[in-house]
Amino acid sequence: MQFIPIDKPQYRKRLNVLLISLVASLTILSLAFGSILIQFFGSDELVRGEPTGHFHLNLIGVLLAVVSCSLVMNAIKTKPYMKEIYWVWQVKQLQNRIYRKLKKVLAAAKENDVDAITILLYYYHSQKKVYELDNNTLTMVTVDSDIRRIEAQIADLNLTITLDDFSTDLLEEL
Repeated sequence: MQFIPIDKPQYRKRLNVLLISLVASLTILSLAFGSILIQFFGSDELVRGEPTGHFHLNLIGVLLAVVSCSLVMNAIKTKPYMKEIYWVWQVKQLQNRIYRKLKKVLAAAKENDVDAITILLYYYHSQKKVYELDNNTLTMVTVDSDIRRIEAQIADLNLTITLDDFSTDLLEEL
């Protein structure tokens, strides 16, 4: 997955708009679906001190809202407005895949395995990019030192590895 240039203020603005819209949509749709289900399938009899028995209908309303929002998100994820948000989401998924194999990757990198070194180079640079976009400055020092360490290892081995050399196939092979 290639790195793309991202305008941080624009990314943050679009992400905030998306998150607020998603929360508002989930809230409104949950209430609407729940109300409609209660209207058609709820009982009219209310006994003082007893629950209404509409919990399951409200829960179904929430589930319908989640499904509706998921379908909309799936439909709009490739739109130009969502380009940066979707790219960061994909990178975070890829980071999670790498993290699950990180012990193997680190062990192979200690043995100077070129594929493992390539994976680590991409992993650390992608972490830095995502942390900068998400204003996660607390761990940036650690990531920068990891980048310097892996780049020093690349230089010591006289290798020419770039971020473009990474592919998900390297993860599968390791």
